[in-house]
Amino acid sequence: MKILILLPLFSCLGLTACSLPVSSSPSQITSIQSTQAIAKLFDQAQSAGVLVIQRDQQIQVYGNDLSRTNSEYVPASTFKMLNALIGLQHGKATTNEIFKWDGKKRSFAAWEKDMTLGEAMQASAVPVYQELARRIGLELMQQEVQRIQFGNQHIGQQVDNFWLVGPLKITPKQEVEFVSALAREQLAFDPQFQQ
Repeated sequence: MKILILLPLFSCLGLTACSLPVSSSPSQITSIQSTQAIAKLFDQAQSAGVLVIQRDQQIQVYGNDLSRTNSEYVPASTFKMLNALIGLQHGKATTNEIFKWDGKKRSFAAWEKDMTLGEAMQASAVPVYQELARRIGLELMQQEVQRIQFGNQHIGQQVDNFWLVGPLKITPKQEVEFVSALAREQLAFDPQFQQ
C-alpha cells in the first residue's frame, strides 16, 4: 500500500475535523494526537499550513489552517512533474538528454552545470524546466494542461514562468490527486514516462 505525501514548497498543504463519540477507540485517540501534533509543528514554525495525504482513494488532511486544502496556489516546483511528462510524451526531450548550462550565474550553484531532466528534477533547476517549456510551446502546453485538467488550467501568454508566478494555480488537494495518479501510472501519458 502506498502512502503519498506532498509537501509543496509554498507551505500550503491539508485536516479533517474530528469529533469523537463518547467511547473513543485507541486508534481514534492516536489519530487525534497525530492531528494535534502536526498542527503544533506548523505553529512552532510560525507558519500556517496544511498537510494533505492520500491513502488509496481517501484524502486525509492535517495542519493548523485547514482552509488551505481547497485554496489555490501557484504550483511552483511541483509543476516540473507535468512539464517533464508533456515534454517526454511529445518528444521535446528524452530522459538521457543533457541540458547544457549556458554559463550564466544562477540563483543556486547546483543549477550551474549540465544536467538531465532527472538531475534537474532533483536540483529543482528552474532554468532547465523553463527551456523545456519553451520547446513545448504555449499552444501545446495549454492543450496538455487542459487535457490533464491540472489546477485552474490557465497558463496565460508566457510559456516559461506561468507555474512560478501565475496564472496557473492548483489546490493542495488537486495536487495530491495528480501525484497519486502519477504514482499509480494512471495519467494519460505513456506508462514508461510515469515511472
